[in-house]
Amino acid sequence: MRPKYPADVTAAFLELEGQPPLAAQRLAPGSRIAPDEAPPSFAAILTQLIETLFFASMATEEGRLNPIGVVFAERLANFESGEPAWDLVRFGAPVAFDAEHLANLAPASAWPRSFLAVVPVEGSLVIAGIAGAHGHSSLALDQLVRVVAPKPGVVAVYRGDWEVVRYERGAVRTWMPKNRPQLDSIERTVARDQASSLVRNARSYLLRIVEGMVELGRGGLLVILGPGEGLPQLFGEEGNQLDTEVKRLDPALGLGSAIVDLAGAREAHPPDEQRKSPGAAARDSEQVLQRSERVNQVLDLIVRLTTVDGAVVMSHALDVLAFGAKLPPPRAIISEVFAATPDQRMDASLSLDARGTRHRAAAAFVAGYPERIAFIVSQDGNAATFQEIDGKVVYWPL
Repeated sequence: MRPKYPADVTAAFLELEGQPPLAAQRLAPGSRIAPDEAPPSFAAILTQLIETLFFASMATEEGRLNPIGVVFAERLANFESGEPAWDLVRFGAPVAFDAEHLANLAPASAWPRSFLAVVPVEGSLVIAGIAGAHGHSSLALDQLVRVVAPKPGVVAVYRGDWEVVRYERGAVRTWMPKNRPQLDSIERTVARDQASSLVRNARSYLLRIVEGMVELGRGGLLVILGPGEGLPQLFGEEGNQLDTEVKRLDPALGLGSAIVDLAGAREAHPPDEQRKSPGAAARDSEQVLQRSERVNQVLDLIVRLTTVDGAVVMSHALDVLAFGAKLPPPRAIISEVFAATPDQRMDASLSLDARGTRHRAAAAFVAGYPERIAFIVSQDGNAATFQEIDGKVVYWPL
């Protein structure tokens, strides 16, 4: 059965983000609410964003169809303060958020290089300006929601730099299964007792590594151990004998700790905090930028480590323990591998015999270990995960 577009796209996004189910509230285009009324829910706003982008994608401007992208923030200050993730060209007067104005402004926004900045004003969505990326490295850490229409009738919703859900050809497609215990467990381990969304969105950092691997065009394998596991649990050996199978890092390269440090700096110095002096604001901003740069450096190094023959091995807390690892064979014969389809079905079989050593190693790594996950990139640029779901070894294309 085809989804009830666009509400099902919103529902899929909220479910994958771990948010409450879709509310029945709906924000009609151009609607306004009275001061004593409750503000529209995020679900209602997202539904309007998706629906309006869908119709705008099929509208022409001077006979041409143009791709469109919008980025949503709860207030304009999200674009204008804090870490310089955005360069905002602000309109003197906001423009109504509707399909006609979107189609008219699409050529000027030139997605994907920049987006139309959308904010709520008195209960109604408006286009406040054109927001361009100040730099990819900082923008990738930004967690604002983007809604894009790359071609007519196709709408995708992003959290930060990463696509979460897409509507295309009557189907809702996602990059990962709705049941994602491995990633949920990793995010809890990294966050520990912190509630910061920046920490809890660890999958975004992992996907940045995958993107870097794709861009290098060398292929590679990144594997993440289960909770409490280390290299001895993986290889069954300790000491010097272990070094024949891996290139260990001592100390481990701490991506997880770098993410926690960045989140701590941002929470201690929020971008809209009132300052007593410009000097204090500059120092706080510099601290956030330094920790952000540290995260970027660690991510870049991990990507380069994946080019070495073998696997990069990370702990459940996202510490890089080793690289160039020759993973051990499976404990038992893997009888079947399921290839997931974009609409969440896992009824297609994948032949490992037709795949390379990376695919066989990744499948062996997760077989029998439901809390492990492997990210694999082929030399042809195809990226996927291997994970165990409901007792099945699943190959999930990204």
